[in-house]
Amino acid sequence: MPLALHQLVGSVTDTYTVVAEHPRTGSRPSVWEIDGLHGARWFAKQHAGPKLHRREVDAYRKWTVCLGADHAPELVASDAKTHTVLVTAVPGRSMDALRLPVEQECKAYEQAGELLARHHTAAADEPTVEVAEEAWDVTAAKLLDRAASHLPEHDIALVRALAAKAPPRLPQVAAHGDYMPKNWMWDETEQRLRIIDFECAELQPAARRDFSRLRYRILLQRPDLDAAFHHGYGRKLTEEELAACRAYGALDALDALSWGIQHRAIGLVDEAHTMLENLRQENGTRVQAGWGA
Repeated sequence: MPLALHQLVGSVTDTYTVVAEHPRTGSRPSVWEIDGLHGARWFAKQHAGPKLHRREVDAYRKWTVCLGADHAPELVASDAKTHTVLVTAVPGRSMDALRLPVEQECKAYEQAGELLARHHTAAADEPTVEVAEEAWDVTAAKLLDRAASHLPEHDIALVRALAAKAPPRLPQVAAHGDYMPKNWMWDETEQRLRIIDFECAELQPAARRDFSRLRYRILLQRPDLDAAFHHGYGRKLTEEELAACRAYGALDALDALSWGIQHRAIGLVDEAHTMLENLRQENGTRVQAGWGA
């Protein structure tokens, strides 16, 4: 375990045992599992940079309380200079590692929707962040250029058509930023879901990542989970949110593909191709009409 993490844990307790290292995909630093005295269990992480560190610490200090008691880890200690955090462990196993009966899976997705709705309201009183109008076109052009050598022309054309216009301007919420089953801890005994990993949490439209990733990586092919999730969330997406999901999802697929190839994260590359396939199936007729086919 890195010295900076030993120092952070040492600021909390003199007696602890490093139990396990949990590697993460790509070049992201590992997460370390630690046992303390009297049954305490923690996870320590050193962020890759100040932005990720600030996001996670801010989320624990301001937003996770809205999830309700015992629905997320608690921040034990942090150090801005070394970009390190120590958080409590929560019961359960990552949904990515489980194969649940359909009834349990739907129950977990319903709770995921309910918890996300709570998280989205956590910043209701915070000022919004203005985004430059030209940012969308610049971002789209860069991602298309980076992905051009990795995708067939019909996929490039699909993304270009879906991202031709900036998504509708939508309210900003306290977004989790990576709200996927890998960050959902399901306790089969309690039948209870908890949320982890808030390093991507920030103010942004819910459709940018929280809705679009789930929709195009999972929910579009699982109507049962889609219904459960939105029942928990309290509503279905509006037409404006669906339009935004298409645009954001198209660029997110390119970003995931490029990052996955660069860091040899095969699972992320597969998810990017799943997103593109689902976008194609959902929007094929609409896009072809736009091309004048």
